Amino acid sequence: MPTLDLPRVQVAVAVPAGDGVFTWLVPEALQAGCVPGRRVQVPFGNRSLTGVVLGPAGPGEAGSLKEISQLLDDGPLLTAEVLELCRFAAQHYLYPLGPAVKAALPPGIDLNERLAARLAPEGRALLDGPSEPAAPEQSALSLGAATTPDKDAGRKESAARTRALLRRIERGDQLSAELLRKLVKRGLVELVQGELKARVAEPRVPMVAAAPGAEARLGELKRAPRQRELLEYLLARKAAPPASVTLEEVSAAFPSFRALLKPLVQRALVVLSEVAPGAQGQQDAGGALWGDQRHTGTPAQEAALEVLSAALGKGFQPFLLQGVTGSGKTWVYLELITKARAQGGTALVLVPEIALTPQLAGRFRARFGDDVAVLHSGLTDRERLAEWLRVQSGRAGIVVGARSAVFAPLANLAVIVVDEEHEPSYKQEERLRYHARDLALVRAQRGSALCLLGSATPSLESLRRVAEGKYQRLLLPERVDGRGMPAVTIVDRKPSLLSAAGPRLIGVELAAALRETFERKEQAILYLNRRGHARTLLCQSCGSTVGCPNCSVALVQHQQGGSKLKCHLCGHQEPPRAVCAICGGQKLLPLSGGTERLEEELSALLPGARVARLDRDSTSGPSQVASILARFARREVDVLAGTQMVAKGHDFPGVTLVGVLDADGPLHLPDFRAGERCLQLLAQVAGRAGRGTLPGRVIMQAVKPQDPVLEAASKHDALGFAAAELERRQVLGFPPWTRLCALKLQGNVEAKVQGASERLAEKARRQIAREQLAGVDVLGPAAAPLARMRGKFRWQVLLRAREHGPLLRLARALVATHAEAGVELVADVDPVSLL
Repeated sequence: MPTLDLPRVQVAVAVPAGDGVFTWLVPEALQAGCVPGRRVQVPFGNRSLTGVVLGPAGPGEAGSLKEISQLLDDGPLLTAEVLELCRFAAQHYLYPLGPAVKAALPPGIDLNERLAARLAPEGRALLDGPSEPAAPEQSALSLGAATTPDKDAGRKESAARTRALLRRIERGDQLSAELLRKLVKRGLVELVQGELKARVAEPRVPMVAAAPGAEARLGELKRAPRQRELLEYLLARKAAPPASVTLEEVSAAFPSFRALLKPLVQRALVVLSEVAPGAQGQQDAGGALWGDQRHTGTPAQEAALEVLSAALGKGFQPFLLQGVTGSGKTWVYLELITKARAQGGTALVLVPEIALTPQLAGRFRARFGDDVAVLHSGLTDRERLAEWLRVQSGRAGIVVGARSAVFAPLANLAVIVVDEEHEPSYKQEERLRYHARDLALVRAQRGSALCLLGSATPSLESLRRVAEGKYQRLLLPERVDGRGMPAVTIVDRKPSLLSAAGPRLIGVELAAALRETFERKEQAILYLNRRGHARTLLCQSCGSTVGCPNCSVALVQHQQGGSKLKCHLCGHQEPPRAVCAICGGQKLLPLSGGTERLEEELSALLPGARVARLDRDSTSGPSQVASILARFARREVDVLAGTQMVAKGHDFPGVTLVGVLDADGPLHLPDFRAGERCLQLLAQVAGRAGRGTLPGRVIMQAVKPQDPVLEAASKHDALGFAAAELERRQVLGFPPWTRLCALKLQGNVEAKVQGASERLAEKARRQIAREQLAGVDVLGPAAAPLARMRGKFRWQVLLRAREHGPLLRLARALVATHAEAGVELVADVDPVSLL
């Protein structure tokens, strides 16, 4: 078939050129299988890339077009619905479509596209021609001029060494980059694209089980109690099939399980194996801890479920399920999805934090078994790919995951649940800056699915849509089983900071409550959203703090793993200082405290208590987070102290006391959403108390105990706060009454960044006047609150409008025409943070 007659297709590739969408010709042999959503191998310059077919391309010049090399996989990996979602995300969030499509695919699915070395014609001639006796091969061979006195002998030795290297390349051996560079420079070797695998190799799921006869050999582990404990755990599982369990499940119960498994394998007490994804019969460790929520609903739960059930299969309908903490929103999710699955539909459940995934996934797996797949960035690439392929192949019909799961390749999607819909962590803050909640609504709308947003403290954006009649609100005003909301006490923390014995994190009232709780053998949670031992070091002479050389923040003092100063933004570390870098003063005092110091105070206050700390420093990944939460659920920990990881979504019936050590701290952030964020956090952490049969109590320590936000939190009055905050935002002209787009500029030279931001703002104002964009205005430019981060100076310009349309047109034009050397510009549409 002549080239001009070959059909053309658009293919999305993840390259920084343009929008990442290019046109290729489809050879006759590949035309039947070249359909949208399928991956293909395409020539791109002197490389070979993988891309995803988007659809037919329009007419145009074919002379310079190349042909697709081959089709990959057995069929399309992305559904038409997901491709359409990628198109919307790229257009709305001003991001190239090619990389946006790549974001919908799981990590680990990419093909290895390594350059391979082969002999060039000159190298082949040298190797096949007459040769001198070869010198012994050496690990580091010089390809330069000979240095021996006898030049002829030196040339012969050099040629022999070169032939030895060429023989190694012919055998397929790997050479160092330096040796290859020299051979390529001499024209003896060429670098070509290596062979690509045409199919995705489906990963295997690692399993572990007690070996036959292991029970009779338990006595061998008298001196290894943790190994014995792990073996007993596996033996108990063997008694209740399936006998083999996943390593993911073992890690939830034993955070250091890999070190324990190795000697057990060597002793032949346990057996390792691998199975196909979905064949493991997994019920998840969380299932036993959290239960499947099979019980009769409260009248409010049943009423909400009745409305939702009637809406199933009736097209796109958005709902806001607003229920106080402990009111049983998860029960509604489970029952609704049970009905959707019975009707043949699939379901997507989004959670804002990886730390929340184990508990929610445990409940879903306890109810639905292997029909549940878990997707989040805490999994290894192999594990995530295995789960993704189960969904894509239809072997799992329910997905529980963090924000990226919004792109899960579910077919026949009937229900999307967005739990804790108000959470800012649903917003991706780099590359494709999408908001998963908003994309979930778009996906449900275009897929004619029901979308359920759940929260105890809904975002103001969702509450306004309820007022406009765009969402239907369902209320769960009371806790299940008639349990009351916890009593909240706000105490002034200034006395504890000014104590003669030195500043303390735990005040007198909270200390007394902790002792009483421990004596009653009940559990407590303490929340402090500051990591480390001390917030920073303060010079008593000049009042300066020890700052990060790369960022506009102070260094935090850490004691765990050795005393050091650390930046929580860029990761810079340095030893503790004895002298102030500003004035030379030698009195550097630790200022305030973090979770490390809180752990120390707890150990001193409650000597016999079992204390666990949960923050990014005490855990190396989701498995350790799940392990600590599982231990707390099993009542193996008395006090759980930590950052936001302890504050949201957890259900621990044994917790009767919650302490918030710095309740008004979030109010000091320079962001118009600071009050809303603070109220939401306080409501969430307070809601961890009193979820069992015993009443709960919350003590909030604050420097300004009379602040209206704290008063609203103490009265559990989220709706009252929201009404007042909505009025304030309307006066100020901020969301949800307007739309924002933050144009963020950064670079190495502050003057260049500032100048570029000023020119950008002026350009925006001129374009608004020229195109008569009514209702669009420009705020700034101004230095970002975090004026320097990771060595880059940061400025920003805010675009504000009543509607998205003119805002996006203006922002798109400004980004497309940006040409300031040394200054990077990115657009953040609908930003959730202006820091």
